[in-house]
Amino acid sequence: MISPYEIVSKSALPALRAMVARRLQEDYHMTQQQVAKALGITQASVSNYARRTRGRMVNFEGDAVVAKAVDRIASELSSEYPDQREALKSMTEVLDYIRLNHMMCPLHGDIEPGFQVEGCYACDGALSGKGFERLRLPAGI
Repeated sequence: MISPYEIVSKSALPALRAMVARRLQEDYHMTQQQVAKALGITQASVSNYARRTRGRMVNFEGDAVVAKAVDRIASELSSEYPDQREALKSMTEVLDYIRLNHMMCPLHGDIEPGFQVEGCYACDGALSGKGFERLRLPAGI
């Protein structure tokens, strides 16, 4: 049984980073080294994203919400004084969007053929939705 978070971390996150890396290089003319520093990854990872040898298992380019979020993240990271916390918040939100809208289900079915993806609701457990407060630790812990 593969957790939705495993699929997000191994497939959706690299795909999202690849999209941001491409935007930073193409739209903001940043070098691979600058992109790597902005994203907190290695230059080799950026090179792999550029050659499409990493972050290619899923394609979110056609989703307007994801594309808009990627534009926002790239804009933030390319600014003179980037706020990486804001970019990280946006990346987390778009990854939640991807998970909550079941955009990884086809890939899940491919990588775990015995798992019944249709009718699955595992991705519906939203930390950003109702019930989040019950998961917070008491102050001082």
